[in-house]
Amino acid sequence: MNSIVSRRQTLGLIATLPILPACGASGDGGGGLVSVAGPAPTPAPGPTPTPTATTVSGRPRYHIAAPDGGWINDPQRPVRIGDGWTMWALYNPTWPNGGTEWRRWTSTDLVTWTDRGVSIPRRTTSFGDVWSGSAVIDTNNTAGFGAGTLIALATMPADNAAGQNQSTALWYSRDNGASFAFHAIVHPNFPGNKPFRDPTVFWHAPTARWVMTLSEEGKIGFYTSADLKQWSYASGFLSTLVGGVMECSHLFPLHLYEADGTTSVDKWVLLVGGDGTGSGFTGGTYYWVGSFDGTGFTADSAAGQWLDGGADYYAAVAWQDALAADPLAGAWTIGWMNNWAYANQSSAPAGYRGQLSMVRHLRLQRTAGGASRLRMTPIAAQNSVFQTAVIGTDQTITDGSDYVWPAGAEIVAGRIDLTLSRVGADWPGGAWLSVRGGDGYFTQIGFELRDNRLFVKRDTSGPDAPDHAAWRQNRSIPCDAAGGRVTVSIFLDTASIEVFVNDGDGVLSERITAPSNAARLNLNASGGSLRVSEVRISKAP
Repeated sequence: MNSIVSRRQTLGLIATLPILPACGASGDGGGGLVSVAGPAPTPAPGPTPTPTATTVSGRPRYHIAAPDGGWINDPQRPVRIGDGWTMWALYNPTWPNGGTEWRRWTSTDLVTWTDRGVSIPRRTTSFGDVWSGSAVIDTNNTAGFGAGTLIALATMPADNAAGQNQSTALWYSRDNGASFAFHAIVHPNFPGNKPFRDPTVFWHAPTARWVMTLSEEGKIGFYTSADLKQWSYASGFLSTLVGGVMECSHLFPLHLYEADGTTSVDKWVLLVGGDGTGSGFTGGTYYWVGSFDGTGFTADSAAGQWLDGGADYYAAVAWQDALAADPLAGAWTIGWMNNWAYANQSSAPAGYRGQLSMVRHLRLQRTAGGASRLRMTPIAAQNSVFQTAVIGTDQTITDGSDYVWPAGAEIVAGRIDLTLSRVGADWPGGAWLSVRGGDGYFTQIGFELRDNRLFVKRDTSGPDAPDHAAWRQNRSIPCDAAGGRVTVSIFLDTASIEVFVNDGDGVLSERITAPSNAARLNLNASGGSLRVSEVRISKAP
């Protein structure tokens, strides 16, 4: 079993942090997002020639990625400013040396993002570089920097700074986050021997004060403040289900929807980055649903759930829009598409290291069994980046009779939608959709619908893959096929795949290493028949 290296171990090579220990036995709250080996895959599609002689860029078409030559990891929670959104992410222009700083992107639709450069540079104070945190607009001037000032609270390593290691610094901006001025370390960590990082701050109206969640050894600490400067410990949420340190925590309320679309109760969600190796998973994003009284969080169940069943959805952030007609109807989330098990082994054939996921929408739904689960779906505006659509015909496939794709179906980046329906009393023994095929490589989505499961196989996706078991292992998600119909939406980009099943009941996100021109599709089944319908291939330019 391979443990997950803490994300702080290599950010700036300025501190040596331990490998996160394998966590104890973990329940998945009914989510079932546990890695299991898939069935023996069908034979690999034969090598195909490059579909075009034109040089194709290896950079993502519609995902935020590090600028050329740089490294990107944790996104920082977006803030609404004016008619758009501002988001930062940790960025290192000199990886593997140096450290991280906050680089800024802006968007009006949460789909198309514009790179605006560095907002908080590294190593401009005696406390070192800048790690994860959060930004808030201080509307009521509680901190004294002026009403409407943008305040960022971020971890700084503070090595050898009077024992303040891994402490929270306050930075403030009066130009909408384009640049920040350093104020001070406002939440020092004495004596500084344990993890004390990733402050996420929000205003709690019922108690009229700021609340911070903080990653500490074995717990999420809750702190409160009236002015964003003086912080008092309130409580701690303890758990070792997902490793010794739960990172990048986010706490937010949502309506809990019933099956009929009505809602009568609100719940709180605590979202963390966790290590799932102890339960056969890997690094990912984990959450609990419960209650929060302004001081402490109480989970409805000790066992939480994985938000995404893939290996590459970590350090996720979640946020809501106070200007929405109903801010508690849902939330948005975006994560780092990488994994500390192999992030530092990854090659950079296109000149960048790391990307973020698409923005997804979250909705809290009660399941048939009575549990509360987050459904995660693509946002509708995502379709705006796709310009060409190819429609496939409805077909029944069986052994020796593969799906016949329409002319022009080959795809490098874009979206594939399809519906699979049972023919007769039972599903076939297996079905396999191979994407990004070419030069002997392919990425495969496997449908084990008799067992209500879907998996992704990426060890054959392309050259220069990380040499690590966490990369090679198939990852699976539950897929309720009892009703005889399964809907699938697959988002492909040059170096990633994001699979959504049954309108967000399950999601699986993985990096891939496909050759830049690999575009072939193949869909087949064995041990029975399968109806394939509503096929649509939407391409990114």
